[in-house]
Amino acid sequence: MDTFRVGDYVTRKSYGGDIDFRISEIAIGRSGRRVYILKGLLYRIIADSDEYDLQPRDPGEVQKELQSRLPQDGIHHRSGTRGNSVKTVMRPNGKAGTILHIDSSPDFLVMCMNYYRDAKIKAYGHVIPESEQPGSIRSLLKSTGADILVVTGHDGLKKGSLNINSPDSYRHSRYFIRSVQEARKYEPSFDKLCIFAGACQSYFEGIMEAGANFASSPGRILIHALDPAKVGDRVALTDSRVFVTPEKIAKLTQSGIKGIGGIRTRGHYIVHSRRESRRGL
Repeated sequence: MDTFRVGDYVTRKSYGGDIDFRISEIAIGRSGRRVYILKGLLYRIIADSDEYDLQPRDPGEVQKELQSRLPQDGIHHRSGTRGNSVKTVMRPNGKAGTILHIDSSPDFLVMCMNYYRDAKIKAYGHVIPESEQPGSIRSLLKSTGADILVVTGHDGLKKGSLNINSPDSYRHSRYFIRSVQEARKYEPSFDKLCIFAGACQSYFEGIMEAGANFASSPGRILIHALDPAKVGDRVALTDSRVFVTPEKIAKLTQSGIKGIGGIRTRGHYIVHSRRESRRGL
């Protein structure tokens, strides 16, 4: 009987149990031994491990920890008041940007869609494996009319990779690069279509060169499950006369400036004039 199965919650002993994972796949390595493919539960990291390095985690305890950590991450666009009440930040009358969020993780997509809904942002979400994302980009952009694209999932540097400037050193960065390239074929303007792409430890320079406005990860570090959504949220709610900067994004995301970088990008919130407001436009 196998000690571990697909779906089990585990940590890695060699890393001090710092990250909770779920086993997503069990493969057979070159040596004939089982290799366990792991996906982060709170971070967008994918890794592999031998069985001897795995430590089981109680599912109930893991879920309690996740629930205790996530709610406080979902209200950065609001300002707290005394006690338990929450005061929503007032916006000028207008229209926020529309987000197309493509994610390989169903669980992470739910978190991000809840985040957009909490911010009252129109968003379309699709669960698509990283390898299939590039082929879906243009048709989904056309059908949704979105002006902000978030393409994410899981990623990570491969073990023993020596050249961090090659897509081959990463598990899924090549797909994020191709997705950005496809999006730019559909809309070349960086002002009309804002693109975020990447996950944990992704090939930042390659994704940016492909045409992204923002990407992960300049410092090849882990990024939080909600960090991509926070980029989309900030661009969607920023006045189109104002620029979103990497420094502003760093203050909102858990991973900071080493986790997500980019270029100055015009906001996508269109403020209605007083005349338009009176007409109910």
